[in-house]
Amino acid sequence: MPATLSPRAGFDWLLIRWGGPEELRTEVCSYVPCGKPLGEDEIPLSLFRDDGSVAEFCEDCQRKWWGAEIFKDEPEVG
Repeated sequence: MPATLSPRAGFDWLLIRWGGPEELRTEVCSYVPCGKPLGEDEIPLSLFRDDGSVAEFCEDCQRKWWGAEIFKDEPEVG
């Protein structure tokens, strides 16, 4: 069964700034209420539409809206 990804309650799909398929990548979070600059070391969550448009979410929005856990350092083993 394929995995699904859904945002948490309160997320508004109408507040996403989608970039066009022929545009350069965005430098800010695509969620309009946030708009935080994407850090150089940040790996954004990228969502794509069938038409090739893309939205990229900063790590804060990934945690808040998508429930992601962000690990900056290598985990300690043993």
